[in-house]
Amino acid sequence: MALPFKIKKIFQILGLGLLIWPLCAHAENNGLLNLDLTDLMQIQITSAGRKEQSLSDVPAAVYVITAEDIATSAATSLPELLRMVPGLQVARIGSSKWAVASRGFNGTFSSELLVQIDGRSVYTPAFSGVYWDMQTVMLEEIERIEVIRGPGATLWGANAVNGIINIITNAASDSTGIYASTASGNLEQAAGSLRYGQQFGTSIYGKGYFEFHKRSDFSYAPSDKAEINAENDANDSWEMLNGGFRFDGDISLKQSWTLQGDIYSGEENQQTYAYWDETVAAQSLRDDVIKVNGYNILGRWQQHVSETGEWALQAYYDYSERKESYIDQSYKTFDIDLQHRFQLFDRNDIVWGLGYRNIEDEFNGSNILTIDPARETVDLYSAFVQDEISLIRDRLLLTLGTKYEHNDYTDEELQPSVRLLWKPTKNQSVWTSVSKAVRTPSRFETAISVVMSRYEFPPFVIPVYMQGNNEFGSENVIAYEAGYRLGLNENFTFDLTLFHNEYKDLREYYFTSTGSQVDNGGKGSSNGLEMAFEWKPTGWLKTALNYSYIDLDITSDSIALDPRYSTNATVLSYSSPKHQVSLRTGISLLENLQLNLFGRYVDEIKQSSPSTASGVDAYFALDASILWQVNENLSLKIAGQNLTDPEHLEFVNEYFTQPTEVGRSVYAQLNFKY
Repeated sequence: MALPFKIKKIFQILGLGLLIWPLCAHAENNGLLNLDLTDLMQIQITSAGRKEQSLSDVPAAVYVITAEDIATSAATSLPELLRMVPGLQVARIGSSKWAVASRGFNGTFSSELLVQIDGRSVYTPAFSGVYWDMQTVMLEEIERIEVIRGPGATLWGANAVNGIINIITNAASDSTGIYASTASGNLEQAAGSLRYGQQFGTSIYGKGYFEFHKRSDFSYAPSDKAEINAENDANDSWEMLNGGFRFDGDISLKQSWTLQGDIYSGEENQQTYAYWDETVAAQSLRDDVIKVNGYNILGRWQQHVSETGEWALQAYYDYSERKESYIDQSYKTFDIDLQHRFQLFDRNDIVWGLGYRNIEDEFNGSNILTIDPARETVDLYSAFVQDEISLIRDRLLLTLGTKYEHNDYTDEELQPSVRLLWKPTKNQSVWTSVSKAVRTPSRFETAISVVMSRYEFPPFVIPVYMQGNNEFGSENVIAYEAGYRLGLNENFTFDLTLFHNEYKDLREYYFTSTGSQVDNGGKGSSNGLEMAFEWKPTGWLKTALNYSYIDLDITSDSIALDPRYSTNATVLSYSSPKHQVSLRTGISLLENLQLNLFGRYVDEIKQSSPSTASGVDAYFALDASILWQVNENLSLKIAGQNLTDPEHLEFVNEYFTQPTEVGRSVYAQLNFKY
């Protein structure tokens, strides 16, 4: 009897780790796989509690992507690295576009996930989401990526509704000497990076870097319609150049500082499919070039008073500019944040802080999309406090906290949480939490006007608009979570999370006399689980198996036109797969040769757009890399992505571009360190 597609693909993934077992039975132990898994349980993370904590002591769903994971993967971008995390939905839309979300609500403009790079928020105020093509981080310079699934608003504020991603780069002291890399392949046409770091005096380290990449066009997905062009080429090639610096220094044994900055410039081709011609009712295709530019500078000062006491002050300025055929947008952001941690009564570990953010934006629209007013300045004031109470020392911890924010859209927001952690043994932890989080309105929701269709009534052509609403309020969630974490020994870890979320005031679009308008009529719930196993049975084999499940039941008060909703006013899946399973395997073939496999199954996605229903079939993808450490200074990586089929569709863009397939990619990368 033939196995169903889903079950068959799951078995294929589980079999990847054993595929070459006989070939490696006599392989030597390799330094590339020396890290014990119990070390992962004790890794120090900062995103969950705004302080250094062992992973085993965190009452939240946390996953850490390490520098080793990054070095051995076939990934060439930040979103591709995030595929490793259970509970994240990562889909590539085209050469330069991704949809990334945590626990549902995925889309080109996902807005429920907060992303930071070294503590600097990189969300775009226009839609409270992330332009992933503008996040220029040299992958070799990442120390780790901390991913918190579930609300983190108590510490990090609005928009940390379903998760937080904190990308942490290496200190300058860990990047001394020369690093150079070059790569080329069929889709990754050319890539190169150069970094140099050194010590200045006795207490200052500095480094500088630049990076370049050029990626070729993808192809349009097959369609019953006539081909858009003879080659079916999506014309979405992408070039990016970026650079940066970082200095770290010590004022004394207890005081330290950091100064860092980045600059970038890039061009991305695309074809926009919209109602460009005001005299006809049909959509038309237009060749377009996206131009992105930006820079940022960040300073941080820290003073360690004691093992449990410290002050931290951080400030940054961020400028970004993006120009497309339908809208130009630019932002100037200034942010300052003060944080203090101290011990009280021997059992209370308290963290509190104050923050201020100022954002100036400017838009230049087109005949299909406008923002009114075109310029706006908004201020955000915030304060938070969190108390970790040791009820039974080293066994039972209660964490209470809340965040207060004042913004120009909804005035005041309060986002509390309660978390409880129990450690029955040294290697086990059980936790549960209840949290509230909000997603505040964005400019697109309050001020947008976009032509969604045109109707012909000769001699007139009447446009139909989707319009913003300056009365639009915050989206709200109450999240209930529970988890279990086990570090059995140095060879096995297990992590399980269950969650139930109650949503209200979600975004929807209701009919008006001129089209549709944004409203807060959506509501409902989600249930899910996330599991992560890591197993290192021998010194030459390491595996990581992840599984996630999510079921969303969201309804609308009216006929919903939100791209995340179906046309019968009930959400099908909020553009996210119900089931995801992946297996990563690292195998030391020889003392200096490692094979890495990453297979993943992604369930079908039932999407809908404002005008028509669409979807994405379930698929299985396999990435592989071979890493050869030629000598102490030189290494060679040969990698392939999406090796199981020539092309497949991962996501349908909600606006302006046609469905594009992700192709098979093979590239070689040469790395030099000295």
